[in-house]
Amino acid sequence: MENEAIQQEETTEAKNISVKNCNLWYGDFHALKNIDIEIPEKKVTAFIGPS
Repeated sequence: MENEAIQQEETTEAKNISVKNCNLWYGDFHALKNIDIEIPEKKVTAFIGPS
């Protein structure tokens, strides 16, 4: 029940960034495959990966 309330709250927030079906290649290596993400307004978001 608590998780359901959290999910409803997240879906009603305004989105600053929305990405649908993102793909990224490094040469022949398909690194990101069909990524969908919505980043809400006024939230801290980090992407962590190899440097």
